[in-house]
Amino acid sequence: MKAMLSTILSFALGLCFLANAGCGRWAARTDSKDNNSASVTPTTANPTELLPFGNPSNATTDPSNADNYLVVHDSHVLSYNNSRGTANWVAWRTTGADLGDRLPRTDFQPDQTLPNGFRRITYYDYSGSRYDRGHMVPSADRFANKDLNEQTFLMTNIVPQTGDLNQFPWNKLESYSRGLARRGNTIYTIAGVYGDKERLRGKVTVPTNCWKVIVVLRSGRTEITDSTRIIAVDMPNIEGIADVRWETYKTTVRSIEEKAGVDLFSTLPRELQETIETRIDQNTLHSP
Repeated sequence: MKAMLSTILSFALGLCFLANAGCGRWAARTDSKDNNSASVTPTTANPTELLPFGNPSNATTDPSNADNYLVVHDSHVLSYNNSRGTANWVAWRTTGADLGDRLPRTDFQPDQTLPNGFRRITYYDYSGSRYDRGHMVPSADRFANKDLNEQTFLMTNIVPQTGDLNQFPWNKLESYSRGLARRGNTIYTIAGVYGDKERLRGKVTVPTNCWKVIVVLRSGRTEITDSTRIIAVDMPNIEGIADVRWETYKTTVRSIEEKAGVDLFSTLPRELQETIETRIDQNTLHSP
């Protein structure tokens, strides 16, 4: 009976997601017996497994919601902003099984899954801009699967980043996160942008800031608790920071939520949200 109920629940959640991804709390279940933990066991074969903590902006698959449009790929999930020409945020999961030997670099491609009438940013919209084509989901997070790796080169996963940001503190944090995955942890990441610095070819908004929130679930754990490690960073999209350690940009989840206009842990009990969103990661282990 329990197995049957579980199957029905997973199917219902899947229909809810596909019909209206803004319907709220998708995959995570609040533990009514304990306000200090919440299950993040993903529903089987369901894209909601990439968003176990909720939909950060209530993005939907309604094309009229063009500046908060939900795009679901096998590799990641994102909220696309048609006016900005970039994602608002991108969410993905990384485990040791997702990592592997380096793959040949593929070409950047416009995202053809966007609805008709949406702005499809191309590789050339960044040409001559002085900005890198900065990945949200890193290519190296998907080296174990060629098809999933190619999805990281879709332009909806790319934002304009300065070379100093993209190649140094941002890249160092990406490497550090993969190191955590290699040690058996499951890593849930949401990365996004905010602010309006300038426009590329009148199409792509250069953000003033790029942020990232990383949830580290230890091997065998399926719950987030008040002791779960959460790394939140908010990095300025500027030159001159090549020698700045990524740890310098640690902040609180709450600060990112206020600046970016998102709600990152809506499925968790309110008391637990208050605990994890108002602290700064104090882990002293540094990346190389």
